[in-house]
Amino acid sequence: MDPEKIKIVISSLELFKSYGVKAVTMDQISQNCGISKKTLYKHFSNKVDLMEQAFDFAAGQMGAELNSNLAAIDGNAIDQLFALEQFAEQKLRGEEDKLLAQLDLYYPEVAHAINAKRESIVSEITKANLHRGIAEGIYRNDINVEYITILYYGHILAVHETIVAKESLNLNELRKASLRYHIRGIASLKGLEYLNQRIHQNNS
Repeated sequence: MDPEKIKIVISSLELFKSYGVKAVTMDQISQNCGISKKTLYKHFSNKVDLMEQAFDFAAGQMGAELNSNLAAIDGNAIDQLFALEQFAEQKLRGEEDKLLAQLDLYYPEVAHAINAKRESIVSEITKANLHRGIAEGIYRNDINVEYITILYYGHILAVHETIVAKESLNLNELRKASLRYHIRGIASLKGLEYLNQRIHQNNS
């Protein structure tokens, strides 16, 4: 993606966050970018095309940053999951989920494509984490990686949908509860001991 197109995409995402995906027009986007509509349409055939590329770009950036952060983790598979939780606390905070809820309502074809992209990213990371945890002996060796990956992604979706529906809930506390629930379901005795140590350290 060339620099001018990236600038448009980033500017569009900021507008979507501020005003909602339905309210933002191509006129607003071109004005906000300081370009003509002719230049805008040189890169995108219409608003739907722009949204598809913008949200795909955002998902790709999130996946790249996430993988970079995980590669820097020195600990085991459980430490990696805690790093994922911290990443979610710092980077997500429900804003992307609210935008996806708007896409579901007004642009379902865009939402479907972006959800598929996010599912692919999360599933790849989850599978790698499960294989690592099994190899380290902190996850049970009898778990079915494919099934747990599907269940975990479904669990994440359930948490996010609840957050969008009930904004009074504490997002970070709900994520922590979800993470511990997931780990306890797959951990070996060694893994459970390590998890309890981490929780105790975090609470002390």
